[in-house]
This record gives sequence, C-alpha cells and structure tokens, in this order.
Amino acid sequence: MNLWSIISVILITLGLSPARVSYLSTVEVFNQGTEATANIQRVAVDNSLVLPQRKNLSSLGVKISASSAAVMDEASETVLWQKSAKEIRSIASISKLMTALVFLEHNPGWDNKITMLAEDEVGADTPNILQDEEVTVKNLFFTALVGSDNNATRALVRSTGLSLDDFVKLMNDKAKQMGLVNTYFADPIGLNSQNSSTALEVLKLAKTAFNNKDIDSATTLKVYNFNAPSGKNYKIKSTNYLLSSYLKVKNGKTGSTDQAGYCLVVKVAGRDKQNIITVVLGSDNQDDRFKDAKILSAWTLENFSWL
Repeated sequence: MNLWSIISVILITLGLSPARVSYLSTVEVFNQGTEATANIQRVAVDNSLVLPQRKNLSSLGVKISASSAAVMDEASETVLWQKSAKEIRSIASISKLMTALVFLEHNPGWDNKITMLAEDEVGADTPNILQDEEVTVKNLFFTALVGSDNNATRALVRSTGLSLDDFVKLMNDKAKQMGLVNTYFADPIGLNSQNSSTALEVLKLAKTAFNNKDIDSATTLKVYNFNAPSGKNYKIKSTNYLLSSYLKVKNGKTGSTDQAGYCLVVKVAGRDKQNIITVVLGSDNQDDRFKDAKILSAWTLENFSWL
C-alpha cells in the first residue's frame, strides 16, 4: 500500500474525503515523507479549512541566496516550499519576536516611564532613542520592533523588573511550551550567535507573534512617530522594506549579524484572503534578503490556489 493509500484510509476513518486534502501531489507527498503525512492528518480534522493546491507541478521553486528558507500556509500550517529548513542557524534580531511575547506577559504598563541608561547601549548601531531620555514602555516596545532597536529592547527588558538571565530563561521556557525544540536564546536582542532556530520553527514563532494584537500593531508600521516628555520628536523607520513593496506584506521582522547573515520573516496576504508566512535565513546581503523573501512569496502565491 502506498503512502497516499494509507492517508486515504486515515481520512476515511475520520469521516473525511481524501479529495479534501489532495492539494499535495503524489510526488510531493513522497518528497516530504512523514512530514507531509503529519500535516495532512493535522489539517484534515478541520474540514472548514480551505487548503492550498498546487497549480503548476512543473515549477519546482526559485533560486535564492539564503542558506535556509521556507514558506507556510498560515491557516493549515502546511509547508509549501522549503530549503534546508531543518538546519539550525543563528536568527539575529528575529529573536525579538520571542522577546516581545515574553515581555507582554510581564508588561509593567504601557504608560510607565523608563529613562534610557548607558547600560542599555549594546551593539554598534546608533541608538534611536538618546541616553537619559525618558520614554514610555509603549515607546520602547514599538521602537524595538519597528526599528529593531537593540537599546530600546534592552530597556524594555529592564522595564519588567526581571534580570537579563531570568528574562532569557523565560524566552527558552516559552520556546519549549510552543514546541520549538531546536530554538534557543542566549540574549533578548539577537546579537549572540547562539540565538538559533530553524526556518520551520521560525515560521511557528512568527505565526504566534504576528497574531498577537500588540506585536501585529508594531510590525505592520512603516514608521513609528512619538514625542518624548522632553519635547523631542522621534521618527522610527521600519527595517522591513518589504512593507513598501507590491506584495501585501502584513507583518515582518528583520535580523542580521555576521554569523546569521541577513534574515527576514514576513506574513503576506494573497488574493484569496489567505496568508502565507515566508522566512529566509542567511541571505548574502540586505538587498538579497528582501529579494529572496519577495520572489519566494510571489512564487508561492502564483503556484498555489486556495479556491
């Protein structure tokens, strides 16, 4: 009995039609092996899902510079394209998505005031918010995610009253709770090369993060403006340039270090009201990470149907 026959028996046992999940061709099922079987079993139990179907089996994907990448249908969590997606790699500032999730569980209050300290200055980048400036926790949260600002992230962690070590422990605890067994954090910023994950697990992290209303509000902005109590106006520009592309990019988070290369994860809306999440890890340069994510997302939306 071949793999599709086994899957059909499973579906019939569940009271579902095998045609309902026939979006994977026989070739694709064999190529993806047990992962595809697990995906089909998981999504089949919700018969209300509109599952993606391949339109052009002759198109195998695109050439990208990224060392690792993957595209996932958000609703069913079906992986639609992947390259070395189980390879554990440094993820740089994509780490800030987990930082944001943990912070929101320990938020001292959006209007709480925090003064930027010298100890908050980490990394070589010029900080968006000046030392000794007093800002709100909300200002820090949006600056950390929109501008991927390391100093704002450090101050955000400090605002919780938790030590750095305790905060990082909570990040790793949450990763385990989410089933991210190959994900590890050594700092809340992403500068440490030990902050690592796989493309497949970044997809899951991004889905959870982007569906949080506060993280969604920040990661969809091209620019975040605010006035500090000092009267100084701050204009924080997004590091995610794809927010201005022809694609309907809803959310995104960038990252880059020498060890990680250039990384990006984005949520993109298609014509049929579906969302896909695309991640690229280890692209050659800043331009390539956006190019890689853009052509992968465009290829997926062109080669799959959700009707």
